[in-house]
Amino acid sequence: MVGVPRSTGCRTCIERRVKCDQGRPECRRCRDRNVKCPGYQRRLKFYHQTPASIRSRKQKDSRDVAASSAVHALIPRASMDGKLAPGLATTATDTQMKEVFHYFVMASFPGLFSAWRNRVQLNWLDYVRHHVDTSSQALVWSLRSLSVWHLGRAHNDQEKILASRHLYGRGLEHLIRSLRDPRTATSNLTLMAAIHLGIYEMLDGLGEKSWLIHSRGIGKLFQLRGPEAHRDGFGRTLVVAYRSFLVADAFVCQEPCFLAEHEWRAMFHETLASERSSGKSCQLSEVVELAFNEIVLCPGLFAQTRAFVWQTGGKSEILRESLVAQITRSRDRLVYLEGRMGPLIVNHNKKKVIKREEDVRSPIPPEFVSKVAKFGSYGTRSAIAVLNQLLVLIEADKSRSSLHTKSQRPSSIWKLPAGSIAFPESQEKQLIAYDAHENDSPDRLDQLALSMGMLAIRT
Repeated sequence: MVGVPRSTGCRTCIERRVKCDQGRPECRRCRDRNVKCPGYQRRLKFYHQTPASIRSRKQKDSRDVAASSAVHALIPRASMDGKLAPGLATTATDTQMKEVFHYFVMASFPGLFSAWRNRVQLNWLDYVRHHVDTSSQALVWSLRSLSVWHLGRAHNDQEKILASRHLYGRGLEHLIRSLRDPRTATSNLTLMAAIHLGIYEMLDGLGEKSWLIHSRGIGKLFQLRGPEAHRDGFGRTLVVAYRSFLVADAFVCQEPCFLAEHEWRAMFHETLASERSSGKSCQLSEVVELAFNEIVLCPGLFAQTRAFVWQTGGKSEILRESLVAQITRSRDRLVYLEGRMGPLIVNHNKKKVIKREEDVRSPIPPEFVSKVAKFGSYGTRSAIAVLNQLLVLIEADKSRSSLHTKSQRPSSIWKLPAGSIAFPESQEKQLIAYDAHENDSPDRLDQLALSMGMLAIRT
């Protein structure tokens, strides 16, 4: 293919983009500038192209376009509005983004949001709509990534899902910068952005366990901020929104959860008392809170039991009895609380939601009571099953020790491959870890959150 310049002037005038008088043998402009005129011979440019190379280039161009085609809805383009009022297009984009994010929350976390929206001082959507500081680019891009992902998922549009991954990458870059700045590292905005990006990893991560890497960082941020930062205000909203995932994280990694530390548990108890005194609690919300404060102990009890059973040599009977006492105390407490949840589910299913005057003022909307109660009970029963299994393992280890047997303990008991919860037919099942991508239902993370993290395993 040959490319021929359209201008008939000399090459110097063409390169200078000035009108050439085409004088012979040299033009007047070159003569006036005292430079040699190169003349008017046309230079030919040759490009080697075949039908295959043309198709290849078009396919590459279409892929590049696909990666950014959906982003135009949330990234302002150059326009007359943008030239006359630079902030106008950005403001309109952010407004649209907030509304799409509202639909994302109500599709992905309807139960969790509804269970807490009237109990915290500032709920998640109100904060996004009225209090987001756009100076936090990490937060802005994290909101955009989830919003575009939701649009792509809702319309089965792979181009938008691909675009959301690019937005996620932008958000991650800004999050790293925020974490490196001492002024913003532990702020509400940075933690909120980290949670958004962590949720994105659970929804559309690169691997089945990639969410754990992000969750580890979010847990460190909570610990750096400390329990006092989450006693009230938006800090409380942040911790109640993500705490179930911290429990799931601890189970999968077979470590104690830091929320089981005395300061954190005391903070949860005090905020529950504060809810009660301010009229923001109900029977269901109180029972679930008390159950969560026992469930946070489960990952640590699992880790302690595993270490004790695998311990070689002489074992302390005092330590064994202490561990059994801790497990039994938590198990019995959860059995009591699960007994209190049962009637709530039955009464709701019989459409007898309002039993007492306090139920009229329930902070949980009636249409979500059943879901909150169902998964709260589900998580509590699952925790009871885990604790019962730990007691069986300790008793079996005691029997082996008393018989001085040297049989190998099966490693499969402690292995945590991917899976989801299923209640055991016997107490001898193994623990299996949560795969964030196994369940493809739109509200799968909502179910995990309402189960207080116990959907992360099965026994």
